Amino acid sequence: MKSLRDLQPENWSIALNKNQYEAQINRKNPSAILFMIDQSGSMGFTKCKYKGEEMTYAQIVAEMINGMMSELISRCTKAEGVRDYFEVCVLGYGGYSSIEANILWEGNLLGKQWVNLSELKSNARYEKRTVVKTIRGKSKVSEIEVPYWFQPVAQMQTPMGNAFKKVHTLLNDWILTDDHANSYPPVVINITDGVPTDCKDLELIEAANKVQALNTKDGHVLVLNCHISSEGQPLLFPLKSEELPDSKYASVLYEMSSVMPEVFGRDISNIRNDADVLPGYRGMGYNASMDALFNLIDIGTSGSTQHITRG
Repeated sequence: MKSLRDLQPENWSIALNKNQYEAQINRKNPSAILFMIDQSGSMGFTKCKYKGEEMTYAQIVAEMINGMMSELISRCTKAEGVRDYFEVCVLGYGGYSSIEANILWEGNLLGKQWVNLSELKSNARYEKRTVVKTIRGKSKVSEIEVPYWFQPVAQMQTPMGNAFKKVHTLLNDWILTDDHANSYPPVVINITDGVPTDCKDLELIEAANKVQALNTKDGHVLVLNCHISSEGQPLLFPLKSEELPDSKYASVLYEMSSVMPEVFGRDISNIRNDADVLPGYRGMGYNASMDALFNLIDIGTSGSTQHITRG
């Protein structure tokens, strides 16, 4: 299969430096995580089972991202409280507009762009859920409160191209403020179930590559793309384009996705069941199941948290 990379200008190619992606993350030098979420109408059509319940893609993705933000808070909580090692943004495309992308914070966070972890914790909203646990053969029903920050939406079309342009602006501004130029590079995780409706393939690749071209002194922004589906053979973190199915969209996602630094290698090789850590894993998933989507989100966030210090 001819790679779309062959059609790109040479300056779109991002080379990894072995001495990068090593900056320590602390309160003086936080990093950033940006979630991009497809909120188009198709995300509300398909249902599959997640946590024992039938949910739409939109509901599952919201559940996962809310859960991952709660996990980030937990990973960064010490005896004296939450430490602001990360700033987070959640961007939706579709949902409220077929043209624009929108930041999805709700409640007291409405109108903000980047939110640090202590703000995130103090502005969580909670919903009650019934949980059934079996202990020594006996079922026990209890109610728990689960934190959330945004709710699922599924309508409109898929303006993914404009979403990447907005991500470029958000991250460029973030890197240039508060001396973030010294920080561990931001991670972008894009989750979608379909193709964009606002641009052509090469325009989308260009928009994603411009985001990857942004950099701190420690390396380039990492872009992970995941196409979710309940059909087809899933592919996660491919090593080369020859692993892709015969699909133009799979090739587009491949060219939109970052080559992953070595810090992520061991976890990725374990997911793929590779005998060794191999160079060149791409940050993408295609026809990903919900388990595969969770693994991609977890890799995208846990690789950064390995660099947390006590500062």
